[in-house]
Parts: sequence; C-alpha cells; structure tokens
Amino acid sequence: MPLIRVTAQEGTFDKATQNKFMKEITDAVLTAEGAPPEDSGAQSLAWAYYTEQAKGDLYIGNQNIDNAPVLVRVTTPKGALNQDANNALAISINAIVNDFIGAYENRLNHWLLMDEIPATGWASNGVVFSIDDVKSAMNIPH
Repeated sequence: MPLIRVTAQEGTFDKATQNKFMKEITDAVLTAEGAPPEDSGAQSLAWAYYTEQAKGDLYIGNQNIDNAPVLVRVTTPKGALNQDANNALAISINAIVNDFIGAYENRLNHWLLMDEIPATGWASNGVVFSIDDVKSAMNIPH
C-alpha cells in the first residue's frame, strides 16, 4: 500500500516516457513490498503522484541547476519493508532512474526517500489499517 511521489523538472519526460517511468517505479515498489505487480488488488492500492518543478526552481548548494535530479519518495506502512527490501528497492530505483535519465557527471541524479507511517497511522474510509490488513488486500503472503 505504497504512496509514491516523484518530483522532476518540467520537460524531463514526455507523457509517454513519464507513464513508463511511473509504471516501472510503481512495480519496483510493489515488488519490494512482496506484492505481485500484476495483481489488480496490489495495483489499486499503489498510489503514485508525478509533480513537475519549474525549470530554474532547484538549487544544489547555492547553485541553480538546469539539469535537475529526480526526487522519488516512497511512503509505506511500518513493517511493509525490511532492511533487505529497502536495499533492493534502492538498487531497483537507481537502475530505473539511470535507464531513463542517465548518470550525472560529478553529482547524484536522484534521491530516494523511504518513509514509514506508524502502525496506527494508515487509514481511509474511516478505518485504520493494520499491516496484516494491507498485506491481505495486496495479496502479500504473511
């Protein structure tokens, strides 16, 4: 049940490439959580937002950067990812970003931020979901 937020500089991707990028990122997160990416239940709970930042709005240090890195933020319920899953996700996201935008010379091309929501902090429709509820809805073996 991940919430994925990607921020990229405007013009980084055309719409078709953006769609493919977001699919690959989403599938990588689902895989890290142990959910089958082709499962409709898992897909229905994987929400992803793509936001473009205007050119000229990013600074690294005190330098305005024309070729901005991509920010990928993945939020999951506590217990959805363990250290091995976090490591695997970092490797997967790195490969995806490198495939789509290439490596940058002398600096990073992305940040991946992985956040966990406390066990009692994931709710919708007036219901607080436990990690077991989430795993069941996403067809993840317990």
